[in-house]
Amino acid sequence: MTNIYHATPYDISAAGFYFSNYEDYLEKSASHRNECGDPVEEYEIQFIDGDNCALFRAIGVNQASLKLWFEEFENLDEDDAVKAIYLAEHVSCTADEVLGHLDDVYLFEGTPLEYAESYIEDTGLLNEIPEHLRYYFDTESFARDMVLGGDITQVEIMGRSWIAQPL
Repeated sequence: MTNIYHATPYDISAAGFYFSNYEDYLEKSASHRNECGDPVEEYEIQFIDGDNCALFRAIGVNQASLKLWFEEFENLDEDDAVKAIYLAEHVSCTADEVLGHLDDVYLFEGTPLEYAESYIEDTGLLNEIPEHLRYYFDTESFARDMVLGGDITQVEIMGRSWIAQPL
């Protein structure tokens, strides 16, 4: 699906225009005039329709970062988009910093308890404990302690619950 954007001029005597890619934006903005015939120079960039609206908002796309959006962010797959939203909204990274940290982020979709269960299974944490004593291990308390200790953070991104390990 092609994303649709709108360039809304700060000049109230000019009408805005729709565009779908950076070249289209450059072409239309270069010849855009207000009702007095003066060039329009500043725009608010709005996401109208398409994919990655949440990422567009999280990154804070504006006229100055529009080229970066089209070159680096617009076509991110869903996993990287969720990571980018996490970095922008929860770690307060700038758009440039987000790109440098995408590979550093590990996100697990689910609750802290589900994460703890997966962690225990993947790492074999309880394998050293005799079978009859494993039943005494409190996974819920372990998950709670991971959250309280800062080992993991629970965040909601795009209506889904994620567990993140701090950078």
